[in-house]
Amino acid sequence: MIQIVFMDIDGTLIPYGQQEVSRHALKAVQLLQKQGILVFGVTGRCAGQVPEIGFDGLISYDGACIQDKGKMILEKDFFEDQELDWIMKDAREQGCRVVLAGEDEDPVQNPIQEAAQGKVRLKRPWLLPDDTMRDQVLDALEHRTFDKGIVVARILNILRIPAGSVMAMGDGFNDMGMLAAAGISAAMKEAPLQVQACANFTADGVLDALEHAGLIAMSNGTLL
Repeated sequence: MIQIVFMDIDGTLIPYGQQEVSRHALKAVQLLQKQGILVFGVTGRCAGQVPEIGFDGLISYDGACIQDKGKMILEKDFFEDQELDWIMKDAREQGCRVVLAGEDEDPVQNPIQEAAQGKVRLKRPWLLPDDTMRDQVLDALEHRTFDKGIVVARILNILRIPAGSVMAMGDGFNDMGMLAAAGISAAMKEAPLQVQACANFTADGVLDALEHAGLIAMSNGTLL
């Protein structure tokens, strides 16, 4: 049973060529939440650039910042001092409490070790041209300074949600760790093969992915 869904925003929740979240996608998020499923947005954007659609939580700056119900958690080493000062000032002006990773009160200081070491699953390795490409993918993931998948693993650890109860969807190289960390994952059909190889299946947008996973029902392109 899925308990939480992680959605990349640009190229996934907001398809290529569009500027806003569609009303159908917005309704789908609401339907998930009515089922008791948490919905987290995941993006390389800063939090202030994310459309307000009622996410239960937000992972921004490609995983360097976690915001959950008014609390903002920052990974201090990821930022230059000036950037960190700006982010903290902006968060406080918005009324958010700021917690720096590594401080005693920070709940994300105990990541799942396997994720912290950069290990991921290639769920569909046959999509890759050869073993060399596979090794390159794994090496790139292992040496990333920061990764959405590591943060997803930390959140699951905090919420005590097993990977098998997680769905993730994305389209870019920075989504690969997140897709690999989820029990069910969907790569958008426009995603590169390396990204698709980390997912269970490909989908034509968020609605198609959620329907494929059995979380929503549709008829003739309309949500039921």
